[in-house]
Amino acid sequence: MRSILLLTFLANTKLMSNAEIWQQDLSKDMQIGTSTDGYDRVGLRCGAERMTVELKTTDDFSGVIYTQGNFYSREPSCFLDPVRGRSFTMSIPLNKCDTERNGDKYSNIVVIQHDDELLTPGDTAFTLECDFSRPRDLTVSADLNGSKKRSTKSSIALIDPGSDRRKRSTYVESYGDEVIFVPKQAYRKANDEL
Repeated sequence: MRSILLLTFLANTKLMSNAEIWQQDLSKDMQIGTSTDGYDRVGLRCGAERMTVELKTTDDFSGVIYTQGNFYSREPSCFLDPVRGRSFTMSIPLNKCDTERNGDKYSNIVVIQHDDELLTPGDTAFTLECDFSRPRDLTVSADLNGSKKRSTKSSIALIDPGSDRRKRSTYVESYGDEVIFVPKQAYRKANDEL
């Protein structure tokens, strides 16, 4: 009788530890590869409090879009689960969604996953960067009221969904607060270190 109870306890313990592993966000640990198929463009707008990413897919998309590390939290600003469509927008706060900050430079990774539950080949990820560290200019408006405006450098890099965010496959950058990544127009830089 004791041996049956012990076996039942051990089996339940083993199942619970497997369930805990299954619930982890594995997108940081898997090597999927990069893909330029399935989307027509990715746009980034850098704002004072958030980065806004706009995705246009080639065909109807019904998977999930999320910031890396936030698959299971499903917080609305960090996770999007569209029913169907070809155009999607996420507004990611600079102080949430695992956005990394290094001085005045903010970066995050957005994962585009075709299956609602599994990361698979053909899925992709982008490192989004808003760099406000360039010298700030003084802008004078028509009514002569001075206001400080941040000079911004923005960039989007295609990366493997499970790789180091510094290893870019292709990228685009702009010395402004907006940048658009179009797969056929992006710069090729295999494993370029930032």
